[in-house]
Amino acid sequence: MLHIACSTLCFTQQPLDEALQRIAQLGFSYVDLGVQRWSHVSAREIAHSGEEIANSLQHSLQQAGVELAAMNVGLDRSADVSLAEQVSAVCALAASHNLPAICINAPASDTPLESAIAELRQLAAIASRSDVTLCLETHVNCLTELPAVAVQLVESVPNLGIALDPSHFYAGPWQGREFSATYPHTRIVHLRDAGSTLDRLHMPPGTGRVDFAGLLAGLVQQGYAGPLSVEYIDTAYAKDTYADHVQQVDAMAGLARSLLAILDVQNS
Repeated sequence: MLHIACSTLCFTQQPLDEALQRIAQLGFSYVDLGVQRWSHVSAREIAHSGEEIANSLQHSLQQAGVELAAMNVGLDRSADVSLAEQVSAVCALAASHNLPAICINAPASDTPLESAIAELRQLAAIASRSDVTLCLETHVNCLTELPAVAVQLVESVPNLGIALDPSHFYAGPWQGREFSATYPHTRIVHLRDAGSTLDRLHMPPGTGRVDFAGLLAGLVQQGYAGPLSVEYIDTAYAKDTYADHVQQVDAMAGLARSLLAILDVQNS
């Protein structure tokens, strides 16, 4: 059964416990925790105060009646703790919720490939100690903005997968061309419609260029069993369009459910 989750990045303007309550009110049973230095909690904070954060998160999840299905982690190269320490801490948190994989940010697009592979091998090995697979998010301005490079990276590093955000393949330099080669390596999916430019990276579901029907059909054919996380980031919206933002979160989940029903795939 596929789980349709809502990212906490959809509601960063509220405290985490209120964001989780809002997600539950929208009918979601599963949550994708955004671990970013600009959101509710960062990888640095988890490295410094992992047990305290874990206890607080567990309490908030239970109060809202939702479960953790994924984590979207922004590793911070400017933090006062190493990437290795950040990965170790966030993977320990993931393992405590029985998450098999987490999303991390991929190296910048100007990173030499061999350097990126060497670093990722180290980080993926650390994650394996917690039985967690690291998944590189497909994202503009990162090496993974091109599908072939994303595939090359994960095929070069044990315990590395892909967190597929197709909106970046449409709005970024790849411009929506074929990217099904990423499907066999995909362990996490982010759902958001987009246009052909970065200023159109958040579009109402069904009004952009993302072929969600083809995407989900291709993933299901590959046996995809990971979460489908709705990720309309609230910082992309002005206060006077916040209601539209919430509506888009709800509509994206509805679209995903309807397409999975057509494919005769159970979801929750």
